[in-house]
Amino acid sequence: MGLFKKLFGKKETTETPKLETENTHKKNGISFTDLLHENAGLSFEKQIIFNEITGGSSWNINLNEGKLFFGELSFPIQVIGSLSFNDYSWMWGWANTKSGIPENLLVKANELKSFGEKHQIEEFTDGHFYVEEGFEHKMGMIAVGLLNADAYFCANYGQGTMVIAINSETIPKIEFDQLEKIPTTFPQLIGAIELDHKASFISYMESRKLDISSENNTIIASRNGKKIIASFDDLSRLKNLQAEL
Repeated sequence: MGLFKKLFGKKETTETPKLETENTHKKNGISFTDLLHENAGLSFEKQIIFNEITGGSSWNINLNEGKLFFGELSFPIQVIGSLSFNDYSWMWGWANTKSGIPENLLVKANELKSFGEKHQIEEFTDGHFYVEEGFEHKMGMIAVGLLNADAYFCANYGQGTMVIAINSETIPKIEFDQLEKIPTTFPQLIGAIELDHKASFISYMESRKLDISSENNTIIASRNGKKIIASFDDLSRLKNLQAEL
């Protein structure tokens, strides 16, 4: 969990929970796990970029201003929800009526609720429920993907952590023609969180706007003559990842 501690929380943090497998599946439609596989890769790369510009700076949040501060840097925020360390329960921002969160900071959380209602995703419509360790990071990565945000941040306040989504022109965008980061980013991701490697890789490459071809358990993702080649075993676990750039 050292990597997640470095990327998703700075200062004022307690021990970051170890990520466990989320056993949430639906026979029909979209599940929370599906959304995680679809969004983890690109969201993780965005998070690395966010960490590069904020470095090890201390942070603070001003909800009245709706901003997250890292030294002289400031970012507008949207509150997604919070996780309690006391009982490991998740509460959506729109359900936390006693917190006094300004309504203008809950716009995106309400958009996710509407998405959950449309697709019958229980984790998006139940305001308060118990979760497994690491749920806040899974929710953050999904939120970044669905909202097309630039990053998320877990703001640790001692008894829990508030998950916020960030959109800011200050944060550099992913350069889709440059594939150099993929061979290191994807192994870091699957080393930090338990995922279906093959499904997550395919979704990551699709999000990277690459052309994809497959043969048996080998996936080739290409763009402008550059290739990322990944091979998997019969259990969809990554065996080898190489680049022809």
